[in-house]
Amino acid sequence: MINYFKKKLLLLRKNKNRTVSLIHSPALEELSEKNESQLSIKIIKYVDELLSEYVDAANDSDWIGYGDISMSTYDTAWVAMIPNKVYKELKSSKDFSLAFPQCFIWLFDNQDDNGSWTGNGAGSIAPGLAGLLALGLFKSHSGEYFETKLNDLGLTIEQFTTIFEKATKFLQNTLNEWNIDDLDMTGFELTVPYHLSALTQLETPVVFNFPEKQRLLRENERKLNLISLEAILTLAKNRQPMTLTHSIEAFCEKIDFSLIQNEGFQAINGSYGSSPAATASVLLHAPKWDYKAFEFLKKTISQCPSYAKSHGLVPTLSDIGIFETTWVMHSIGELCLNIRANKNVNFEEQSIIELFSKNLTFIKYLSALNKIQGGTLRWVSWDNRIPADVDDSVVSNWLIKQFDPVSTIDLDVITKTFYNGKYFKSFPSEKTFSVSCNVHAVDLLVSEYQRVQSKKKMITILAVDKNGDTKKVNLEEVILTVIKFIVSQRKKDGLWLDKWNKSPAYTAFKANNLLLSLQAYPNLRSKSGFITNETLRDYCRKTVDWALNTQHEDGSWGEPSSTRPGNLEETSYIIRLLKTAAKNWCDDKTIRTALCAGRKYLIKYLDESMTDPGYFHTKQPFLMLNKQLYTAPRVIKSSILTSLWED
Repeated sequence: MINYFKKKLLLLRKNKNRTVSLIHSPALEELSEKNESQLSIKIIKYVDELLSEYVDAANDSDWIGYGDISMSTYDTAWVAMIPNKVYKELKSSKDFSLAFPQCFIWLFDNQDDNGSWTGNGAGSIAPGLAGLLALGLFKSHSGEYFETKLNDLGLTIEQFTTIFEKATKFLQNTLNEWNIDDLDMTGFELTVPYHLSALTQLETPVVFNFPEKQRLLRENERKLNLISLEAILTLAKNRQPMTLTHSIEAFCEKIDFSLIQNEGFQAINGSYGSSPAATASVLLHAPKWDYKAFEFLKKTISQCPSYAKSHGLVPTLSDIGIFETTWVMHSIGELCLNIRANKNVNFEEQSIIELFSKNLTFIKYLSALNKIQGGTLRWVSWDNRIPADVDDSVVSNWLIKQFDPVSTIDLDVITKTFYNGKYFKSFPSEKTFSVSCNVHAVDLLVSEYQRVQSKKKMITILAVDKNGDTKKVNLEEVILTVIKFIVSQRKKDGLWLDKWNKSPAYTAFKANNLLLSLQAYPNLRSKSGFITNETLRDYCRKTVDWALNTQHEDGSWGEPSSTRPGNLEETSYIIRLLKTAAKNWCDDKTIRTALCAGRKYLIKYLDESMTDPGYFHTKQPFLMLNKQLYTAPRVIKSSILTSLWED
């Protein structure tokens, strides 16, 4: 399938240089009609280049996965803990060395002045604890040869002591200020308590006491009680995919890792959960040396990004291939729909023809994957032990419906797999929810509702009730239930928070735009609790006002970047929110003014952000949530380009 995909894109890439290339000019920031035309050409050019990058990315001959993703201190620290094979077998300090010393050295070369490796706040806790544990384990494993083993790496005891003490002080201060409700990092209630416990078992124990510790440990106990280790092993034995493998390092003290080293847990590419940290934990704690896991990490480290200060980095997700493809196309698909709706576009222009041709090639690829995987998609390319997720499943199916009418989709599979009668779960076995996932699911369901409404038909779909029985439910009923759930999750300030992104901007943009779209469906709107269009707009206006009131003086929104008060990612999301708002409040000059300022901000940094490989890795905040905050530059680029297109 990958080879088919690549061959198709290679044919399209031959015409890549036909797209007009523009040299950046400050005058382009003045949004005249002429410059809008030039900007449109530039947007198409950058979209073409973005999609063409996948030709090389998809050629994943090593099977480790593809996708542009930021590097992770948390995972790098875990890989830095792995001893060599000889020490693992003999447990002799004299024979101790590291399997990946470059990761350990990276910790020394890249610690911030304040003792952190990842900035400040709650997002720095897990990476800091992992880094400290890597340092402590090195000292414990090397024993009486501690100084010699440090010297072998070009390091000194003085350097070690300094970095260790700085990290300890930083973590104590950060933990003292931590409210565990502040940031819902993936599995933090499992990973953080594990690291706290492991640090107390070092040769020189490190103990952290802090105000929220007991509440964290209670939450850890509650979460562990929900997880049946026997059931997990049974799932693995039956080759049932599971999300738990992604955070298996948190169970080092709970599971005999000899039970983990099998095809029920390990992916075909040698990874565990597509996580360098989880994979490293098996090499560290399983009784037998795992050759496949070692080779996987070796290949992953060899792909150190060119912008990195020094070698020895790994990402927090080793494979985001399908996720990245789906989400880039989610934005590019919206752009294509906007272009298709624009009567002033010359559809015989070669660059437009090529854009739509490439777009369709990607959609066909997703359609084929969707068919192979039985109607749902997982976010990884090669990890066959990861289950499908609702986000990639519904977004890919939405794209297929929009652009590939020949292909078919199966809503029954999606509702049976993810819908629990109240909302859509991100993963089949998940207890919690994501608001943005539910917005994406409703987008798909409404597109089907629109189709059958024109034929005046009622459609039923299959869902699983609380007793596990499959039953037929009305499509409209599911849509209304989930819309009401989305509305119930909005905060008093007009925002929605989400488990997959630190920023409220993305979910606010998607949710508000979805709700405003209900004006085209009076029946859905009124049954959702909005009697009139005006009532609905009044509700949505609060979110719009939040956007207007939080714009920075330079036109940006969101958390600060390296040199500016805001950032490109959040700015692109809010521009997309305000573009929809502008169509609903046509005479509101404040919306137009904010949009103009926001677009000028994005245009100012457009060329740099599209051409500098390290731009989003080094100059922009990481907002996506996993075990550590991360960023996916191509996903952000696609949002920026779509937000700048003038409808």
